[in-house]
Amino acid sequence: MKIIKNLFQFINQSITRKYLYIFTLVLIIPIILIYNLIIGYAEQTIKKDIVAQNRSSTDMIVKRLNTEMTDVVLQLQLIAGKDTDTQLDLDRMYTQSKQAITQSSIIHSIYFLDQSRKLRFEAPFDQKPSLLYYDYPNFEQVRWSHNYAVSDNIQNYWGVNVVTISVPVFSKNKEFQGVLIAEVSKDYLSEVLKSVSLSKGHFSYITDSSGTVIASTAENQIGQTFSLQVLSGFSESMEINWQKERSVAAYQAMQDGWDLVYGVPERIAFEPIHKLSFALRISFITIMVLCLFFTWLGMKSILYPIIRLTEYARTYHPLRTYIPLNENKKERPDELGLLTNTIINMGNSNYEKQKMLEEKERYLYDVLEGIPYGIITINQESIITYVNVQFEKMVHHKRNDMIGIHLSDLPIKSETGDFVLLQTVNSGKQGEEMESNIVDAKGNKRIIKITTSRFYNEDLQTIGIIAVMQDISQMKLLEARLKQSDKLALIGQITAGLAHEIKNPLAILYGSAEMLLEEAEESECSEEIKELSADIYVVINRMKDIIDNFLNFAKVNKKQRENISLQSILEEIIHLLRVKLNETKIQIIRNYENDSYIKGAYDQLIQVFLNLILNAIEAMPDGGSIIITIREENIDGQGNVCVIIEDTGIGINEQDLEWLFNPFFSTKESGSGLGLTIARDILAEHDGELKMVSAIGKGTITTCRFLKEEITETTSGNV
Repeated sequence: MKIIKNLFQFINQSITRKYLYIFTLVLIIPIILIYNLIIGYAEQTIKKDIVAQNRSSTDMIVKRLNTEMTDVVLQLQLIAGKDTDTQLDLDRMYTQSKQAITQSSIIHSIYFLDQSRKLRFEAPFDQKPSLLYYDYPNFEQVRWSHNYAVSDNIQNYWGVNVVTISVPVFSKNKEFQGVLIAEVSKDYLSEVLKSVSLSKGHFSYITDSSGTVIASTAENQIGQTFSLQVLSGFSESMEINWQKERSVAAYQAMQDGWDLVYGVPERIAFEPIHKLSFALRISFITIMVLCLFFTWLGMKSILYPIIRLTEYARTYHPLRTYIPLNENKKERPDELGLLTNTIINMGNSNYEKQKMLEEKERYLYDVLEGIPYGIITINQESIITYVNVQFEKMVHHKRNDMIGIHLSDLPIKSETGDFVLLQTVNSGKQGEEMESNIVDAKGNKRIIKITTSRFYNEDLQTIGIIAVMQDISQMKLLEARLKQSDKLALIGQITAGLAHEIKNPLAILYGSAEMLLEEAEESECSEEIKELSADIYVVINRMKDIIDNFLNFAKVNKKQRENISLQSILEEIIHLLRVKLNETKIQIIRNYENDSYIKGAYDQLIQVFLNLILNAIEAMPDGGSIIITIREENIDGQGNVCVIIEDTGIGINEQDLEWLFNPFFSTKESGSGLGLTIARDILAEHDGELKMVSAIGKGTITTCRFLKEEITETTSGNV
């Protein structure tokens, strides 16, 4: 491919070479076509004659051999006859067999096998042979079909390859007596083929049903096997290899499974064509050489002026400036001289127009690239033709990857019907300003305001559509944040009344749970009931503390602190959530490097870690694992304790991650949006911090960092 490309470049560099090649092709192609038409027509004519001759010869051979085979069957049936009693007259059969062999050239010998497959006579050689048995392949076929059979190339009882025709022998009362077999003379079959194949080089052969040659004009082919394509009936022409030569042959199926092929090698058949082809080739080459010579003489006076004109063109294009005419040089008064002057003047005129057009294109390009909105254009086939740099930043795809592809193939939409540009193309209406959404290459969903407009050619036909997009994602988030702030103000007004109404029934539940726990411990109930009673008391007590924390949300919590084991808190939460963990098929993996202590409020820390672990469980609806790690770190000489909760859930996108700790913001449909806010504030009261790292499809890692508390002998609290 590269060689052809270089050849075309070499030709196009010179008009002399180009026109020589053009006129050469104009002469060569018709000559080649005429030559091929003549030779092709002659070949088809000769081939039709050969096919007709092959068909006639094949038909004649098949009719003759079928007739002779039928005669052999009739003679065998006459010899077999029907005796008057159950005893066969073998002498009569032997005598008649000898007469049949004498009268028919196709029969080589005739012998009879009785029911036990014993040889009873072989005409004309042995009337009463000694004890000899022969397992004739077609014996059972003839016995049960009650009809004659023609065999393939088989071995007789002497081990000689023969072909046979056999008929059954029955007594008067139709009892099977044996099989009368006639061996067909292969030499006679070959002589029949040779007698018909009189023309020079023609050949023919007969094969049995397995493809073995049983007779042929070439004796060395007898016994070989040919794989012929199975054809039905008569085939006028087919191409085969005969003795390593390509040949044209006819094929016809004979009766009783034999096949006949008659043909002639192409070398002999098309010998007249080869002579005609050589004569035509010499004539056409002579004509072509003479035409090329006279063409070169005639073009000489035209090519030189054109070459001079191309010199002007080469000078004009690189300089991109005015090219003055050479007034001292005499110009041609004919059409070529006028063409030269006109082209130079047109080039000088177009230079200024081209310069102005390039300046306007550059100005328009700078304007589109400088607009702080994303711009994209498509043609009538919805192929992207242009995007500006702001659109690149908006979708995080490279410009070269977007230009030239169909708009629906741009991976910024979940469905093709969402494309406003495509809706504008299909509807035929002018686009209006509307809001839509896209997904960038990083998976972030963006809310955009899009305006579409058509642009037209000079015939007022639509040639494309332009869309201007403004990313209003942050604006929408700010609006949502403002609405959440209004909610927060409203919630603050009803907090006191709501807490009062909840605390009263909660106090009753707290007292009842305490009494239930005491009764369970004093009575002889099961350990499971005692354990559940303790769980109820602990949970109601934690609910009471949560209400108190909610009322003191904006106040500084002065609750008494104590040294607390983080491992004990986490194990208690895992114990409380054991049923939910089993139901959701979530596995807890503990990675406690050591049992670290911090100073804090026990109930508040229970609230923090319970909230975080519940969030991890809800992020894995199909099950998974939660890895809980406790490790110590040293940052700037200060000892810290980190609790890391890592899940294998669905993850959180980058935009939602920025708003997680804002009150009333939740990624769950039924979430209140206060859990993480309260957890962050509780950790802040404990001089700690809460951080979250997440990505879609990769789970979430939550890190709680506390100041390490040294254990003293007076350490107390829940451990």
